[in-house]
Amino acid sequence: MEKTKRKEMEFQLRRSEILKQSERIFAAKGFHNSTMAEIADASGFAIGTLYQFFEGKDNLFTTMISEKLDMMYLEIREAVTGSEKTMDKIENLVRSHFHFVENNVDICNLLIRGEGMTLSMGNTVLRDKIIADYVSHIDFIEDIMHRGIEMNSLKMMESRIMALAILGIIRSFFYDWMLSNQETPLSDKVDSVLDIFLKGVKSEVTG
Repeated sequence: MEKTKRKEMEFQLRRSEILKQSERIFAAKGFHNSTMAEIADASGFAIGTLYQFFEGKDNLFTTMISEKLDMMYLEIREAVTGSEKTMDKIENLVRSHFHFVENNVDICNLLIRGEGMTLSMGNTVLRDKIIADYVSHIDFIEDIMHRGIEMNSLKMMESRIMALAILGIIRSFFYDWMLSNQETPLSDKVDSVLDIFLKGVKSEVTG
């Protein structure tokens, strides 16, 4: 029993190291210019060992992106559902998005560049998963907005439009930060996002 448990731990540690190094190499060189041999060398394993974990480069890339996105959505949901008030939920929604980006710059760079999104079978599955997960995420945020309307915390508007609006603002800040020198933490922009979303940009003194 103990031996089996130890083997499972070793398996997961090796798998984790391979995914960690593949993320770094894919981000630095791009999907098409990276090789399994490079990833094996960086991971400290023989190339044959990689194929014990992943069928090939497409499978490795797809697994890496899928698991990171699953982690992101899980972290966001946990942060949001841990709050009771609508405004706290919205703040935690923004903050958890930005926290993930700050801690996963390589993955975010790959997603922005669309690396590996070819029409091979594996990446078609990945593309479909990304779309399905994103739609599910919009549904999740829409539910937050809908409940906020019911509690009179938000004004009467289409909750779907609200969800799309805040995601659009979050995405715009995220893209701008990724394309900049990143000297200022993205998390410093949380209040700006909330101010724009909750109060708008129209001046109280109109001219």
